[in-house]
Amino acid sequence: MPLGLIHCTLEEDVMLRDCTLPGLYLTGTHFPKLNAQRLQCNGPLHLSGGFQATGLVDMSVATIIGQLDCDDGKFLAKDKALECDAITVGASVFLRGKFEAQGEVNLHGAKIDGQLDCTGGRFLAKDKALNCETISVGADVLLSEEFEARGRIVLFRAVITGNLQISGATLTTGLVAQGMRVRAGFFWRNVTGDGIEVDLIDAHVGTLIDSPGSWTSVKRLRLSSFRYDRIESKMDVQERLDWLAKHDATVRPFTPQPYVQLANVLRRQGMISAVNTVMIKRKDLQRDADMEQAVQGNEWWGLFALVMLLRPFLSLPFKWMFGYGHQPARVLLWIAAILGITFWFAQKIHIHGQFAPTSSVVLPSQDWLDSFPTDPVPDSPLWRLQLDAWAQTTSGRDYTSFSAFLYALDLFIPLDALGQEKNW
Repeated sequence: MPLGLIHCTLEEDVMLRDCTLPGLYLTGTHFPKLNAQRLQCNGPLHLSGGFQATGLVDMSVATIIGQLDCDDGKFLAKDKALECDAITVGASVFLRGKFEAQGEVNLHGAKIDGQLDCTGGRFLAKDKALNCETISVGADVLLSEEFEARGRIVLFRAVITGNLQISGATLTTGLVAQGMRVRAGFFWRNVTGDGIEVDLIDAHVGTLIDSPGSWTSVKRLRLSSFRYDRIESKMDVQERLDWLAKHDATVRPFTPQPYVQLANVLRRQGMISAVNTVMIKRKDLQRDADMEQAVQGNEWWGLFALVMLLRPFLSLPFKWMFGYGHQPARVLLWIAAILGITFWFAQKIHIHGQFAPTSSVVLPSQDWLDSFPTDPVPDSPLWRLQLDAWAQTTSGRDYTSFSAFLYALDLFIPLDALGQEKNW
């Protein structure tokens, strides 16, 4: 039969080690400690509804076929409050509502087929508040709606089939999620704290879902090899770069992978302009990192040192001209500028009479020789007077007309397609 102690007060510790029960209901009950190591519970286990333990509640290696319900329970042990190492739960684990743990809640190696729901729970341990290292969860992990953790939340190599939702939470220390796998979405919204740390090294999530300003409280951020397949966010590209800058300030030397990861996802989502901005920023930071490495290293020998110091600056023209190849449309502005300068220069030279036909037939012809002015006009270039006079002759009218714009275009196009450069 199930064991039920409802709203009881026990002065002695409860010993259920190696027991087998159809169900265990300790709703509202108070006692010092519970030792339920290797407990086999073939139904639900309730430590809820005002449940309180002043010492350790130990359910290491326990097997619970139903749900583990600790809603509104209080676990007051200072060192380790709830020990669920390698526990197996066939349904969900609820640490919700007015749940409070003064010491560490340890779910290391736990296998939970349903949800891990900590909505509104308070985890007050100063070192590790919630230890979910190598945990396996078959649905969602919910740390939201006034959830509070004063110590670290450890999700090292955790495997979560559903969503990891950290929304409306207050974190004092931060999140350690190295090697974590989240198949669905990783929600990070409205998280508050004072200089928290987030470690996502080698983590992989399906969709990154965050909101503008949600990373403001993060002081130290590690994103090396952090991968995500999609982004759902209203953050603009500058806010996203500020997000990456937190990683750059934390991890040295500079690592380009977070920028490449972001660019690849944005490219798949069709945000090409944002991709170009991210890749240009990556190149700028890589150049600065190369310069810093050259200064700090042992590269101060002769010409080699000079080349190493100048190498980062040699890429600047490529940035200005076409954004390191990520913004090729910039070239159109440079083409327009080059054509404009060449047109202006050719026009000025033409006005001053410094252009002449290049034809070997025209230059020795009588029309050209007779066009040389015998009575020069004051302040007028002689060659300009000759050119104007020759243009009125038969050979001048038949010759290719000079155009400053076409001449500039002919110089720019390396095919001599317009004949201006060849004839003038």
